[in-house]
Amino acid sequence: MSIKIDYSTTAKCRPEHLWRVIEDLSRWPRFDPEAITSARWTHGEPWQPGSKFELRLQKPTGITLIPEVVHCEPPIILQIKAGGAGVKGEAVFVFKILPHGQTEMRTVQEFSGAPLFLLGDKIKRGVEMGVTELFARLKAEAEAESQANT
Repeated sequence: MSIKIDYSTTAKCRPEHLWRVIEDLSRWPRFDPEAITSARWTHGEPWQPGSKFELRLQKPTGITLIPEVVHCEPPIILQIKAGGAGVKGEAVFVFKILPHGQTEMRTVQEFSGAPLFLLGDKIKRGVEMGVTELFARLKAEAEAESQANT
């Protein structure tokens, strides 16, 4: 079984503001404080293909992931992959500039593995809610940064 999430929203800022927020791993626990306990670089130069970071999660279950950067073109595209506890996942984040100082924030994420089969639709709903919450907080921080810089 696999789960695919395709989610987008619009932020009142430029892609550069979103990137400044994302590139600082120390901010990540603020994006979803109920799920993310810590994030730190473990290998390579940050945001270069092949670089890795540690992401400790407590929700939906306690797990430590080591995501790897697959592709990165700041401030427009970020692609990462990770695996753990029998689940593999890949996520692409795209920040597309729109008219009037706005940016479309989009993510496409796909997860596969036996544990997903056991948890079924419940896990998909949990991941969807997590992505929605993460984007809302990311958007709020980026919009605040945009306002502070104008």
